[in-house]
Amino acid sequence: MYFPFLRGKQNELLALKNLKDAEILSDSIFPVIEPVKYSKQLVNTLKGLLSEGHNMILIMNPSVGTFIEELNDNEQQMDEILKIMSHPSVTIGYHLNSEAALEELPQLVERCSRTLADTAIFHNNQINLDIYEKIFGEFEARYNFIPDQKPLKRRFRNKNGVIFRDAFIKRTPNAEYLNYEVEWFSSDHLDFEDEEFLGFSDYSIVGKEYAESGFGAKAIAIHVIYPDESNNLWIRHFVSDSNENRADQAGKFGEALSKFVEWHDKTESVLINTQGLNELLDCAKNGNYPGLGMLKRYSIKHHLELIGNMLVKV
Repeated sequence: MYFPFLRGKQNELLALKNLKDAEILSDSIFPVIEPVKYSKQLVNTLKGLLSEGHNMILIMNPSVGTFIEELNDNEQQMDEILKIMSHPSVTIGYHLNSEAALEELPQLVERCSRTLADTAIFHNNQINLDIYEKIFGEFEARYNFIPDQKPLKRRFRNKNGVIFRDAFIKRTPNAEYLNYEVEWFSSDHLDFEDEEFLGFSDYSIVGKEYAESGFGAKAIAIHVIYPDESNNLWIRHFVSDSNENRADQAGKFGEALSKFVEWHDKTESVLINTQGLNELLDCAKNGNYPGLGMLKRYSIKHHLELIGNMLVKV
């Protein structure tokens, strides 16, 4: 099972919605959504996924953004989210990062009309493991997301552990990717069962680092995940060349896109025949610059569809 960790920003939500609407969101994809702010797009996407029978995890104490403050200031929005959280296909996500969880988590679960067995706990490190034990006692959360740390791996292996990594190497500025055209991404989809975990999780091609909003970049980079002959995952970066200033974003995109098209035409794997990459190819055919938000959406859609297909094949 793959648990992509997506911040609830517009293009990440729309990537899920597009795949759901096209009926290509695999049942092996169990999205984790950390909402950064309340929006109708968030609510509509969640309701749409639930209406189609998709499971999800919704984090109720996000580590970034203004979501909690907005709900606390608006009773109607709070009630709307709590109603969604009461749905049996929703698992309550919670960052376990302080002793406040001893009171806060049971109260949250009760407000959602759920039980502690309906939770997914996100462990930052082993320091707070004793807090988990105090809360759950002889019971367990439904899922425990853990970093690659031996004490946590020993504790949750062969139970309900999900290995959670940031596989995307963030490089600043984007022009730095010119020095790292191809990079290792992950083999967790091949290894998680042998390592006795029930699933794996990452931040897709976005990475853990959070930014409230973007702006025109000096360099535009297209990030594409692809499998090698052994089905290990690599990431390839296609970067513009005219990177001296922020002028002509469409031209920069065209430079990066031409590199992508050249690579795509030489790549034989049928696994890269995804909706997201086909939309990129359409941009090349039509001479269209969709904007940076859409570019991120295409890459996320490709990643999710690719992993879903690979979990069937490997």
